[in-house]
Amino acid sequence: MKKLVTAFCLCVIAEALWAQGSEANVTLTFEEAVKIGLEKNVILNQQKNTLMTAQAQKLNSMGNLMPNFSVTGGFQRQEGQQQNTTSGDLEDLSTDYFGAQLNANYNIFNGLRNINSYAQSNNLVNAQSYLIKRSTQDVVSNVALQYLQVLLDQELLRIAQENHKAQQATLDQTKGFYDVGARAITDFYTQDAQTKAAQVLVIRAKNTLVNDKALLSQTLQLDPSQDFNLVYPALAEDLKAYLNVSMDSLMAIAIEYRADLKQSNSLVEANKSAMRAAVSGYVPSVQLYANYGSFYYSLIQDDFSNQFKTLNPSLTYGANFTIPLFSRFLTRSQRVAAKVNYDNSILTKNNLEKTVKIDVQRSYNNLVNAIENYESSLSQFQAGELALRAQQESYNLGVSAQVVLAQANQTYVLGAAAKAQAEVTLLFQKIQLEYALGTLVPEEIQSK
Repeated sequence: MKKLVTAFCLCVIAEALWAQGSEANVTLTFEEAVKIGLEKNVILNQQKNTLMTAQAQKLNSMGNLMPNFSVTGGFQRQEGQQQNTTSGDLEDLSTDYFGAQLNANYNIFNGLRNINSYAQSNNLVNAQSYLIKRSTQDVVSNVALQYLQVLLDQELLRIAQENHKAQQATLDQTKGFYDVGARAITDFYTQDAQTKAAQVLVIRAKNTLVNDKALLSQTLQLDPSQDFNLVYPALAEDLKAYLNVSMDSLMAIAIEYRADLKQSNSLVEANKSAMRAAVSGYVPSVQLYANYGSFYYSLIQDDFSNQFKTLNPSLTYGANFTIPLFSRFLTRSQRVAAKVNYDNSILTKNNLEKTVKIDVQRSYNNLVNAIENYESSLSQFQAGELALRAQQESYNLGVSAQVVLAQANQTYVLGAAAKAQAEVTLLFQKIQLEYALGTLVPEEIQSK
């Protein structure tokens, strides 16, 4: 029995270890990260819920333009001293009463309040829709930046690990030279220090990668215990074509497509309608009404059907009007508040237009710098690689000193890191540019 229990426990442990190993090998593409981010983002989902509220308010504003219908009714039994409505005498009676009425009323005019309220709610729905669109682009941009950072961390960790392996190999080689008397002990100590420094860089790179992965996991609402590796996508298409587009054209595109600017325009229109609706408190209002009903009374010598259908039906209709005389300055305060909101929304819109243009200019400059930086980093990396190779050969032949080799290795590592950073930045430069222009469509993000 003990053997069976032990075998079972070993199987469970083996299965758990296998599951842990499979989880560690999970790969996450950029497209999958964006999809998860859009599904799990809390703020975006809250804004979608808010849109449902705005749509319900719009439906209510639309309903205010229509007549209002209702049915009222009631049943009453009275026992004891009461007046006999058929004779006028006070008697001890037991009576039943049932009545029903159909009511309708319609605002013929209330200073165009309902019309302006509907226009306001319609613009608020549009504004919320544009906010969701821009927030969707915000999520994509944020995920892209964090994904980019983790990709860079992975690449820097790989470079640090390769550098440590190379330093360790050089250390072993130097020790061999020292053992046969071809190198001084100072060369061995210097190379040992370089190897230890390379090991420290590996530890730091691992720590940075773990922290940035945790931040990405939080953004994507992933299980913190599940490790993952990011897929390094292919380089973006040739972005130099964007350099042939004038800045004025790019700004015009942003003004047309930026969802946050459209949201601001919709809020301006909504506040304008609210300001117009507030003025309605100064003008008279007219309301039509109509009521049709009937009743049954047990003291009337007739059956229920005849009373309700023939004998007792009645129709009432008419009109009510209200002329505001003094509202204790309520209308005035509402009008002032609505006008202030309208003026502030105009200021916000004008400021946002300037911000949009600055975003486009900054994104365009970043694009130019990214292209130039990538091309320069390639040259830097190639030059550092050739220099390291030449110094390694000279060091092996005993021509150059160990210090010169260390400097060449440092130049190579810096060049490799610069190339990795420039390449990863260029990967998502198209996304950042489309984000600034407002033309970013998450559904069009596909694997290369």
